[in-house]
Amino acid sequence: MPSKSTGVTPRSPLLWLTLLSLDAPAVAVFWQLLFARSFHVRLSPGITLLLGLVVWLIYVADRFLDTLTAPNLGIETGRHGFYRKRRWAFLLPFCAVFLLAWWIAWTQLGPQTFRSGLIILLVVGLYFFLVHLQGPKNNAGIPKEMLVGILFGVGTCFPVWEHVLTRRILLLAPFLVFTELCWLNCAAIESSEWIRLRKRQFNSPHPWTVWMGRHMMLVASVTALLAAMVAIAGRGYLDWMLPAAEGLSAATFVLLGYKEEKISPDKFRVLMDLALFTPVLFLPLVR
Repeated sequence: MPSKSTGVTPRSPLLWLTLLSLDAPAVAVFWQLLFARSFHVRLSPGITLLLGLVVWLIYVADRFLDTLTAPNLGIETGRHGFYRKRRWAFLLPFCAVFLLAWWIAWTQLGPQTFRSGLIILLVVGLYFFLVHLQGPKNNAGIPKEMLVGILFGVGTCFPVWEHVLTRRILLLAPFLVFTELCWLNCAAIESSEWIRLRKRQFNSPHPWTVWMGRHMMLVASVTALLAAMVAIAGRGYLDWMLPAAEGLSAATFVLLGYKEEKISPDKFRVLMDLALFTPVLFLPLVR
């Protein structure tokens, strides 16, 4: 259950996306499909399904560990309050999804994709160790929001990268824009929750994260401009729908930044994730 300060009930259809950790897997799957179709890469359904399952496992594990290591100070997001009260209810689904993901990885992935995915998972494991076991200060070193954005982008796009041998330079630009969108998504949400929910009292984010949150509309506008430049520069070589989806997500971020103060923190998070659902508008149009 979210705290009273969130102003959103867990029965809201939008809030259930984040309470059940379904938003991030959906974002990863939609963008992988759009990247693959834009570069005319045939990925087996098992690879995309595996991506969604692994992202779900990572996010559930992250929230589970958050509720174990972070004290309940009476001020927390709806998703953390939900997991704190129901953390053990996720144990059986987590084990079932883990076994299914392992079976798919073992039976349907090629050797190169399997090795690359394993390396990414090892890096994710290192992230978990640093963040949850050692408890690093968020205001030191590399922002964890940037790490999450990079890992999310790499995990989503690396199967496409492995199949695009002669056009990788074309993939690089939209990949970097997508990674920036993921980073901005994480930074804006963390900054908003620190300022509006935690009242700047504890768990101070990295200064870069705070800056990106305060200048969200500016960063999102620059990202939209970069997406437009990618579309123009790649004309005739790159499917315009991929940078168009990125530009639309960035433009939606600008709008949400403008409306942020009128939206509860929990609803702001859900809408920030929904802003990354733009591939669903373009996937039916990609040839």
